[in-house]
Amino acid sequence: MIAKQFIRNLGIMSEQDIYLLQQTRIAIAGCGCIGGFTAELLARIGVGSLVLADPDVFDESNINRQCAATFQTIGINKTKALQDHLWSINPRLEIITFQEGVNTANVTEFLKGVDYVIDAIDFFAFANAVMLHREARKKKLYVITAAAIGFGTTVLTFDPNGMTIEEYVGIAKDLSVEQMSELSFPVYGYVDRLPSYITDNQISVWLSEKTIPTISVGQALGPGVLVSKMILHILGRKTPEFVPRSFQLQFEE
Repeated sequence: MIAKQFIRNLGIMSEQDIYLLQQTRIAIAGCGCIGGFTAELLARIGVGSLVLADPDVFDESNINRQCAATFQTIGINKTKALQDHLWSINPRLEIITFQEGVNTANVTEFLKGVDYVIDAIDFFAFANAVMLHREARKKKLYVITAAAIGFGTTVLTFDPNGMTIEEYVGIAKDLSVEQMSELSFPVYGYVDRLPSYITDNQISVWLSEKTIPTISVGQALGPGVLVSKMILHILGRKTPEFVPRSFQLQFEE
């Protein structure tokens, strides 16, 4: 019997679709912007199991854009705060948390039994993102990610048998995690174009200060597109375009 909270899914989804999502486990690396809103959408659409990882805690500057970031959750680990938020939506949701984040020591356990992987790792931990992609590729798992750029977003899906993230952004595929730690996040690798108000000089400053301005709308657009593409793929209704192709939406040029 379908739970009452998912009854309105019927008509867009079949009962079989709803039951399939209840048996699906999604790993989300990063529980701030993209990861947090994505987790909420997945909880509301009826995915039965989530694996969450993030070593960070919420601070006041997160409140302008991150799901579960409130004045009540400042100083709380993001996976813990998000877990409590998601259980208020669906108390039957299975949630596994990695409050230390994803690293080389636990990435195999993080991906154990999952059906799809979401890379929502912070821009400035790009080496960890590549490490996650590499392990997912070994396990033949699809990885989907999104980047919020002002009033827009880019969504990328990586086929485990297709182009790697290293190839996509143009870095050597044999770099170790330690060597990649010295690299800056490849902003241009994720988008074909940037809004006119973003200049090369601004990017240099942001990268040196390790902070990028961002607002709530881009962080909401990305998860909406990401979850739509991923769920349709899981249900066998539509295969997403894989990198080097991408989905891009920008309301301000």
